[in-house]
Parts: sequence; structure tokens; C-alpha cells
Amino acid sequence: MVFTDDKRCFFCGERNPHGFSLRFQSNGEWTETRVVLPWYLQGFSGVAHGGIVAALLDEVMSHSVKRAGIFAVTGTLQVKYLKPCPTERILTIRGKVGERVGRIVEAFGEILYDGERVAEGRGTFVVPKSRSDA
Repeated sequence: MVFTDDKRCFFCGERNPHGFSLRFQSNGEWTETRVVLPWYLQGFSGVAHGGIVAALLDEVMSHSVKRAGIFAVTGTLQVKYLKPCPTERILTIRGKVGERVGRIVEAFGEILYDGERVAEGRGTFVVPKSRSDA
């Protein structure tokens, strides 16, 4: 399979008029961004839906892998929900790369609200066979 970035990703795609158009920066070993989730992405009143939280963690970990110069796709995603993740508030989302063994890259992510971690994730990212020599 060929993976083509057509700039329409829901979270970071600049050509997706319905998305977030997130921009990521490096901050030491972390790749991070900030976002405010609108109310309509809630599960319970004022609390982000768990699937959105998981997707944000996946996105920031993916970008941390990309910033490390590695093209890889998500293989597994584990999420720990530590506290309610609020909507309509500024969230900091950050990720970093861990160990790489062959085509497998480990990454970590977290979502912070007001300086406190509300969710954390761990993922394995896989370099596609067509890119394993990259």
C-alpha cells in the first residue's frame, strides 16, 4: 500500500476545512501543540469523548515519530484516561519517541490541562516494508 499525504488529515491537514489544522513544534525531546476541543466532541457534558482523546494521542505520537525523521504508521495504541479531559479549554498535547528496533518505533504521548496530565498513551509505530530501508 502507498501512503500519500494529501493534506486532508482531520487533525493536521491544512486542506481539511472541517479539521483542526494543528501545527506541531519541537520542545526539547517533545513534539507538542495546543488545542481547544469544541463542545460537540464531548462524551459527557464538558468532557471530551474518549475516542477523541485517543485520536489526539495517536496524532501527537505520530508527529513525534515523523519529526524524528522516521516514516511509520500506527501499529498499536494504548491509552490511559487519568482525569476527565475538558472541552472548551486549552489543552497541551505532546509526544516523544522511545526506542527503535528494526521497523518498530515506540512512542509516548500525553495530554495536559492546566499543567496536569489527564491522559497518556503509548504506541508502536511500524515502518512500512516499502520504506524499511529509509
